[in-house]
Order: sequence, then C-alpha cells, then structure tokens
Amino acid sequence: MIKIFIFGISGKMGKSIVNFIKKNKNFILMGGINKKNFLKFNLKYIKIFLNMKKNGIIIDFSSSNLNNKILLTSYKFKIPIIIGTTGLNFNHFIYIKKISNFIPIIISYNMSIGLNIINFCLSNINFYLKKFNFNSIILDIHHNKKKDIPSGTSLMLLSKLKLINLNCYSSRIKNVLGNHLLYIISNYEMIKLEHIVFNRKIFIIGIFYSIFWLLKKKNGCYSMYNVFFN
Repeated sequence: MIKIFIFGISGKMGKSIVNFIKKNKNFILMGGINKKNFLKFNLKYIKIFLNMKKNGIIIDFSSSNLNNKILLTSYKFKIPIIIGTTGLNFNHFIYIKKISNFIPIIISYNMSIGLNIINFCLSNINFYLKKFNFNSIILDIHHNKKKDIPSGTSLMLLSKLKLINLNCYSSRIKNVLGNHLLYIISNYEMIKLEHIVFNRKIFIIGIFYSIFWLLKKKNGCYSMYNVFFN
C-alpha cells in the first residue's frame, strides 16, 4: 500500500488526487493540508509523516510561498516528494536542488503525457530549428482563476526552445482547462503544435505514473521527461 499526503488538498488538483485515491486500492490517503491550516503542524501530522518513511510520497500542489517549508518537511522525514506547484523562482529551484541530495524529487509544471511528448520532440529538434533560423511564438490559454502568467507549461516549452526570437502570450478565459499553441516559423513555412486538455484526469494519470517511478529512485531531482522517457 502506497501512502500519500497532499499539500494543497482543497485545491482543484488536490481534490482530483483524493478522488483517484478513493477508487484505487493501491493507495491510502494519510492526510492533507491546505493553505489555511498549513501552520497547524501538530503531533497528529508528525505521527503521520513518521509512518510514511516507508512507501510514502508527499504531493505538493499548494503555493510557491510554502514550497521551502514543504521541502523541509520532506527532508526531515526522508519522504520523496512530487512538486506540481507553479510560480517558483530561481531561489526555489536552488533549494529544491539542494534538498534533492537527500531525497528523490520530481518537479514538473505539466504532468500530462501529451505535453511531455511535445517536450521530448522539441528537445530533439531544437538544434535544427536554430540551424535553419526558425523563430517561435507560444500562446497559452487557461481558466480565469489561474494565477501564474505565463503558465508553468509555457515556461517548460520556452526552456526547450532556446531560439533568438521567442515570444509568449497568455490569455485567461473562463472554463478553459489548458490550451497551448506553439508556432515555429521561418521566412518560408510554419509548424504548428497544439496541446488541449479535455479532462483534468490526464494530470492525475501522470502523477500516479510518477509515484510508482519515484519510489524506485535514489536521491536526485527529476522531471516528467525522466519518468516517461528514461
């Protein structure tokens, strides 16, 4: 039985993860904390984390402001962690890298299979896009409650497309789960890639791929690229 603890349990992703766990006998939900009660660490939570040292995973879909404290919890109790929280800055990544020397960590802004296949493709063609003078434009469209602009997924794509002229535009529209359009353009032709999320369940599938994969790994910092393609 794999033991799961969720930071951000009352958010959209947190609720979706809980619903999945309830339907799957391989997992048990040990507990969760939302943003409002994060500071209420007490004996109850300490006992839970001590019980999770074997076959336990922490999942973080909370807030970038809490990321360092959550990482410290994972480090103290030696529990692997999956981070899906967006809005992280350079200092966050330095701390994540530091903690990954002691526990295995997966960090990803998008855990869907399709988007990571696009990332895989871009990693392999980026050299040729530079060679033949392609530029690119990214358009990300999400629901109007999404806080980070540009989206974390756009930042992932930007990191793969290290081209000279690279532009990113964001739009927030009610009820759109996630839509990313990528235009790769030369003077003579254009390549268009589009990824559309129909159901939030695709992120949950990616998360649970990650759980099984991470439990077998040594200390280190990993991405969904490692989960799906290594």
